[in-house]
Amino acid sequence: MNQATLPKQGIRVLLDLDWLQQNIRCQHRCPAHMDVPGYIRLIGEGKYLESYRLMRETNPFPAVCGYVCPHPCETKCKRGDFDRPVAIDALKRFVTDYIFKKKIRIPPPEIQHREEKVAIIGAGPAGLTAANDLAGMGYKVTVFEKESQVGGMMMWAIPSYRLPREQIMFDVGHIVARGVEIKTNAPVGTHGRMISDLFREGYKAVFIAVGAQKGKRLEIPGEEGTKGVMDCLEFLKNVNDGDMRSPGKKVAVIGGGNSAIDAVRTARRMCQEAFIVYRRTREEMPALPWEIEEAEHEGVQFHYLSAPVRVIAEDGKVKALECVKMRLGKPDSSGRRRPEPVPHSEFTIETDCIITAISQEADLKFLGNDHGIDVTKWGTIAVDDNLLTNKRGIFAGGDVTLGPSTIIECIAQGHTAAKSIDKYIRGEEIPEPKKKVWVTLLDTDFSEREQNFDAEPRQNMQTLPVEERQGTFDLVELGLTESQAKSEALRCLKCDKSISVETNECILCGRCGMVCPVGALKLVDVNGGDKEYRPFVSKDGIVVKYTDICIRCGNCKDCPVDVITLKRVLWEPNEEINKTIEERGGIGG
Repeated sequence: MNQATLPKQGIRVLLDLDWLQQNIRCQHRCPAHMDVPGYIRLIGEGKYLESYRLMRETNPFPAVCGYVCPHPCETKCKRGDFDRPVAIDALKRFVTDYIFKKKIRIPPPEIQHREEKVAIIGAGPAGLTAANDLAGMGYKVTVFEKESQVGGMMMWAIPSYRLPREQIMFDVGHIVARGVEIKTNAPVGTHGRMISDLFREGYKAVFIAVGAQKGKRLEIPGEEGTKGVMDCLEFLKNVNDGDMRSPGKKVAVIGGGNSAIDAVRTARRMCQEAFIVYRRTREEMPALPWEIEEAEHEGVQFHYLSAPVRVIAEDGKVKALECVKMRLGKPDSSGRRRPEPVPHSEFTIETDCIITAISQEADLKFLGNDHGIDVTKWGTIAVDDNLLTNKRGIFAGGDVTLGPSTIIECIAQGHTAAKSIDKYIRGEEIPEPKKKVWVTLLDTDFSEREQNFDAEPRQNMQTLPVEERQGTFDLVELGLTESQAKSEALRCLKCDKSISVETNECILCGRCGMVCPVGALKLVDVNGGDKEYRPFVSKDGIVVKYTDICIRCGNCKDCPVDVITLKRVLWEPNEEINKTIEERGGIGG
């Protein structure tokens, strides 16, 4: 890696993914495996540019993710085991905002170009991530986008009060700077080039990343052909394209996912009344909890345990929605209790606009009738673990294979696609997903461990006052200040550091076990204890270490014979891609 902030020396070892899952939980849980402890450490040191560069090694959309990522990493943050998790996503946003506002230029890497061309269909997060990686490897990459703007669902489906459009283009700009050619208003399929045409034009591989852009229908009487019934993606796209006309006076949004919340919060800014109709309770809603809470703050009403059964129209326009009350039965395949209608419980809600947001699915019409690509029973493109379809040279990823997912999941798919396409073009065997990974062990110490780290509260960013949100799409979450970001970064427990015990020199005094607040170090009799920890053994006893519960407090560092040390475990999931770039001029953008 070309990072001035990291020492060059280190020991390469092969680790089980299970170890990383148990110990560096935030990085493992991130679908793109961003080096979360690494970029947070740099924030705490005030090295914002270095932190930003480190983010971009695994994520070409750090600005976008800083605003709208559901941050699954935080659900695994060890700090959350006894306190509130580190505000990982807010820290990412602070850094990307800093780079953006300071207009710091990140020069693109010098790339030795190859002759082979790769075509990518769709300029969303999966397609553009693959394009970014492949361009860094030297390939000539062309992205074909049917819409007038790049970004896919980032651009069309996420409201601007959550994600400013300039942040999308900020990330895209770095991708274009690598030499990626993006052609807008350039559909592939029924009304444009066919995939077969791309191969005839000399493209060696094609990556399909068109997303899931077709809303599922309610399939209830009165839905078809009634004015005022629309899909949430259609509604959000129109608003994001500048159509600020109110969809109605009383708007009903059907669904409980993130798209439903985005739609109802958008509608609330444009009409007198907006409400959600959802067949389960608040606890079962798949939408992000903090987004639901913000909707409540903004005056959105919720009709829980209610399901639509009929659209009532007058003169061809929506007049009301007939619903039935529901009750929760036994759990279904999702683990949530299945909603069941309560007999004779029908009721009517007055509304002049119904926005459906129950799910999205892939629209594969562009492939034509005789495309020959295998499709799953869910209507997604069938691929193997390396995102290869049944058609030679054709790969697919993102929502078109996953179904509706998150931006960070699509980014991970883009990385996988790029690696697989590179192997394919080179004529190399595409390996199965790894169960073991190479990591670098770097010598470090306890000097970073701050005092009173356990007393530092989680920092909360300011938000736009609720009374100022009506009728405006101004940004709601205003970000962390620099002092807040530094304080929050210091809450990180630095889980990428692993305790090392030189047992041959250990005198088995037991001090480390006595001062450890979480029981990560202890002595047991040589004939007892967990055999898994036999490497830490002397003739008199065993030093047992539980790295997965260690909080790196530093209490054990005062070992009387100095046999307890720390090593940083550096996991570089995109090392194969970044090594190629480094050999050709260094990581720069």
